[in-house]
Amino acid sequence: MNLGLTRHSLPTLEPRQTRLPLNLLVKPGFRAAKITNMGLPLSRIAFHGRTLGALSVTPKKAYQEAFEPLLPGITVLPFNASKSEIHRKVNANTCGVIVEPIQGEGGVHVADKDFLRHLRERCDETGALLIFDEIQCGLGRTGRLWAHQHFSPDCAPDILTMAKPLGNGVPIGAALVNKRVADALKVGDHGTTFGGNPLACKVGLIAFDRLNDPALLSHVNEVSNYIVSELHKFSHPTISEIRGMGLILGIQFDSKLMEASRVCEEALKRNMLVITAGINTIRIVPSLVLTMDQAHQAVDILKASIIAASANKVEDTSKLAALR
Repeated sequence: MNLGLTRHSLPTLEPRQTRLPLNLLVKPGFRAAKITNMGLPLSRIAFHGRTLGALSVTPKKAYQEAFEPLLPGITVLPFNASKSEIHRKVNANTCGVIVEPIQGEGGVHVADKDFLRHLRERCDETGALLIFDEIQCGLGRTGRLWAHQHFSPDCAPDILTMAKPLGNGVPIGAALVNKRVADALKVGDHGTTFGGNPLACKVGLIAFDRLNDPALLSHVNEVSNYIVSELHKFSHPTISEIRGMGLILGIQFDSKLMEASRVCEEALKRNMLVITAGINTIRIVPSLVLTMDQAHQAVDILKASIIAASANKVEDTSKLAALR
């Protein structure tokens, strides 16, 4: 199976495959004797999952509080931190750094190229493992097989996690690891009840071939270019930023002029589902096989929803002013 990288595939049947990378961080070959930083979730809006290890590196109180105590020794580094900040936080006691090249739950924020490069360099200097969580942004979502392929090859991770689209609805997660990590793995180091499930793995192979199809990836870019172009032309005054890659896009609204949740409500009235993410942002993550006709319809609905939500906001503001 050609995964587009020189990696070893380790399929499991877990909803999110963050457990294997965290297990690897405590291997004797990866500084287990002097762990003070178990891992580094990148920013307060990072999201890596809801199982114990993944939740420990998802620094959001609303998710963590009910399940505390969690894993100790987690340090938080700002997303797109400066080189000096990276050097301060990633040190000889750091086992690993986990980061989403494009944050999904956090509001569709794209990592800076220099940020990922400095992370890679610092991990090499300290011996820490660099883990890319591409569960939301990988497997064709950005118009490339892997999101980090949009960046320099010298930013490549030691471990890459994937799930969601790999099974096309069938639960499966997998991790790709480089030779250094693979050589440290021994039989019995990592196990899971349903690991290597024949049905899930067969589906994963078929789904992967489809997701790695150059024609599909080209289609993702074509549809993305259309949506982004139309949104920029629309240029509604409530929109403060449009960001993302491929078909993982975020529209952030000026909080003084619009609540993102209102746009979601208006879109639902028009039979289209969009969700909020991060700070006053709606996240657009349609099917990768969305047709151009469907994209036209979706953009029309989105524009109408923004206009309607904006009108309602103005009406509510006028009512409040009258009450005062």
